[in-house]
Amino acid sequence: MDFGMYLSGLPAHAGPMACVFLAAFLQSITGFGLVMVAAPLLMFFYEPKLTIVIMFFLAACGNSTQLLLVWKQVHWQRIAELGCGALVGIPLGLVVFRQLPGDGLKIVVSVVILFTLTVMEWKRKRFEETRRNTVLTGVLAGIMAMTTGMAGPPLVLYFAYSSMPQPVFRATCISYFFFSNLCSLAALWMTGVYLGDAAGEFVYLLPGLACGIALGHKVYPFMPQLLIRNVIIILLYAVCFYNIWKAV
Repeated sequence: MDFGMYLSGLPAHAGPMACVFLAAFLQSITGFGLVMVAAPLLMFFYEPKLTIVIMFFLAACGNSTQLLLVWKQVHWQRIAELGCGALVGIPLGLVVFRQLPGDGLKIVVSVVILFTLTVMEWKRKRFEETRRNTVLTGVLAGIMAMTTGMAGPPLVLYFAYSSMPQPVFRATCISYFFFSNLCSLAALWMTGVYLGDAAGEFVYLLPGLACGIALGHKVYPFMPQLLIRNVIIILLYAVCFYNIWKAV
């Protein structure tokens, strides 16, 4: 693909690029939300299984950039424990990914997000940060990464209501998502899943990702966290209910 062809294809990708921009902006501020926001929105434009693979590319790229900015705040012991759990969860999730049809995955993605939001809103408690709990969270995150494209819900539920300080939580989430998405892409490639179509679409969505990350880091010190959180919740509820309605 030459540069002229690439530029001529950008206008046709304006819709999905705007979705990625919004999701990347929100993740730059909160530390999570790229896949949770972008995946259901991109399903308006792409087939569900293709969307999941595109999100692996976007998340790995976006998180690698953000990790360079926050790596000093990462809780590396927790990353190692989560990684051990993910090594178990990713192969289990891959089996489900290869068997479940596209509409089924769309429903799974939406139901998972709705369940996560409901639990986060109503079950406000602090989880005990232990090695066992962290490894189990990694297993669940690995399964969900492969089946829905999002490792975030178990991680957010575990750390957001723990005693981990907000800057450390944000940096640790970004770091884990980076390694998790690389492992997920490697698992798909090693099992023969074709990645070319997703990689081609990913290239067109890169400008939205880059601009969202840059703007988010620029305004992060000035943004009210409660406002951003409420925007994410309202948007996700609306998109998830729409996706379930369209799929059934």
